[in-house]
Amino acid sequence: MTEPTTSTESTATDQPATTEEPTLESISEQLEALTNRVEELEAELNRKDDRIEELEAELTEYKRFAGSEFADVRGRITDVEDQIQELETTLQETPTETTTVAAEETGSQTTTTETPLERICTLPEHVANRELTTNQKRARFIAQDVQDYAEKAPAGLVLDSQTIAKVITAAEGSKPHTQTVARVMNFLEKLGKDDVEQTKRRGKKLVVIDEEAADRYHDRCDRDIEQPPAEDVMS
Repeated sequence: MTEPTTSTESTATDQPATTEEPTLESISEQLEALTNRVEELEAELNRKDDRIEELEAELTEYKRFAGSEFADVRGRITDVEDQIQELETTLQETPTETTTVAAEETGSQTTTTETPLERICTLPEHVANRELTTNQKRARFIAQDVQDYAEKAPAGLVLDSQTIAKVITAAEGSKPHTQTVARVMNFLEKLGKDDVEQTKRRGKKLVVIDEEAADRYHDRCDRDIEQPPAEDVMS
């Protein structure tokens, strides 16, 4: 009878589990790496905080600058509006001058009243550019040669808003807004006094100008090219 033999081979379960324990040096290296990373993040955070402060300062300065600029622009607009209002008032309140025209056939004398529109037609260009608003200059331009643009009718020379817009477009190279045309028509009526009337026909706004007045606008303009009037014609 044979005795059982004892195996000298060991199995995996017989061996104790082996783990590599961290050394003091490796722990120190990990700690140093973490410390460096924390310092990098803190530096990045500080840079972002500084940038935020810079942006806040820029925004505050921009708001201050924008506010002052807006106030300055608003003030200049108000000044211009006041000047326009003053000029319009001057044109409307200036006492009208009278001129005496001798009638060739009868030798009698006829007195005609000079309107503000007739007076501004006599202004030299440099005076008109200096003294008149943009829309007043447009009204003056149209009045000087209104016979070339208007349609003749029993009531006088008729201009509609489309014709006025075309004249302004041809003169300035760009189409005016509807409100601009309306303001020019208002100036023609306001400055032309009894010689100019605004009316409506078939829903269209029209300006009707007396033919004799239109002749005076044109004739005074042509004559004043050779003999410019004094610059105090507006006063």
